[in-house]
Amino acid sequence: MPEFIVASDWPWGVQAVLKGREILANGLGALDAVEAGICVVEDDPTCESVGTGGIPNALGVLELDACIMDGSTMRAGAVTCLTMTKNPISVARKVMELTPHVLLAGQGATDFARRCGFAEYNPMTSNSLAAWRRLRDAVFSAKADEAAQQGYLQATTKDYGSDTVLQLTRALRSRIDMSHGTVGVLVTDRNRNTAAGTSTSGWPLRFPGRVADSSVIGAGTYATGKAAASATGVGETAMRHCLTKEVCELVEDGKTPTEACEAALLRMQSLEKFDHLAAVICIDSDCNVGGASTRSGFQFEYMRSTDREPVIVIPNPVHREISNK
Repeated sequence: MPEFIVASDWPWGVQAVLKGREILANGLGALDAVEAGICVVEDDPTCESVGTGGIPNALGVLELDACIMDGSTMRAGAVTCLTMTKNPISVARKVMELTPHVLLAGQGATDFARRCGFAEYNPMTSNSLAAWRRLRDAVFSAKADEAAQQGYLQATTKDYGSDTVLQLTRALRSRIDMSHGTVGVLVTDRNRNTAAGTSTSGWPLRFPGRVADSSVIGAGTYATGKAAASATGVGETAMRHCLTKEVCELVEDGKTPTEACEAALLRMQSLEKFDHLAAVICIDSDCNVGGASTRSGFQFEYMRSTDREPVIVIPNPVHREISNK
């Protein structure tokens, strides 16, 4: 049996896997590998959906979400709507280790980061600002309806009447790519301890204060003594169905990680019709790994102690129509 495994998702997760394996090979534990792997992606300015280089919300503010969970103790820490800070996954770990809480939000999360020694840092880059402007300008293209344009204008001047909410929602749904991603890292270490972590900068142009599933225990991130899981795609769907918790529970009940991921997504689709991306990856304490997605184009990767390079997996989409019965 392999000594350990580290898994991640999306192409940028390959670097997270390499870093996580390095940490594990040096004798450190699951939490250290999760944090270090995610930090690599958070520090990569070319990844527009995680950490540095993320695309801001409707007001031009970059808000970050992250969570880390220790399956051996069921302890967890998370931050949401964190601003002006470099590595939200590291702040989330401090929440777990230093406070009696699980989730800190907004200015409270940012103040906590400063007290823990995290310097003020602007994660927005010139490229992410330019991407934000392109998306904003798309709302005002010839094809965009006037109501959506007015909704965006009112939102960015902080007028949140009911009409504004409806119009901004229309603008977001018509102009934003619904296959944006996160980074999740899952680890089983030499002691068979499991851990999970997830980090994201969330939807571009989203409503200020929007909470990503990445920071929500049981939705975007979960770990038990037997399994760990991380979700990606449109987080609102993962939150409604407690996706990662269900996947871990299915592994506890005897399913393989692949079977658990597929079963959870199929159940979601049997209850709710949607055409956007929902995906999840999972490992177990025996170093098995799996993943599933509702759309093509998703990938995950992993390395066991016996692997010399990352193994990349592109799963076929799972799909189920809602029953009319």
